[in-house]
Amino acid sequence: MLYEIAHQIQEAIKKQNFQKLNRVLTNYKKQQSPMDTSITTLKKNLKYISNSCESSLSNGSIEGINRKIKALKRICYGFKTMNHFYARILLIVK
Repeated sequence: MLYEIAHQIQEAIKKQNFQKLNRVLTNYKKQQSPMDTSITTLKKNLKYISNSCESSLSNGSIEGINRKIKALKRICYGFKTMNHFYARILLIVK
């Protein structure tokens, strides 16, 4: 039973089918398992999950640039001036 529910949730999220996800979450009955916590969390964040299903926008590319800049900060600790550091950031962003 839990296996089927988990796969229904996974399929609904993968296909961005919010109606199916909402139906699975509302029909779920607590079963004293770790899945109860996951379902509760999904229900609590349902508004945000709905937004991600409706929109194709993502902040993944910005997060990737931030990660590269943080890595650059770690390895370029000894730059004489900040201008060199900013120039390296511009090379990353382009």
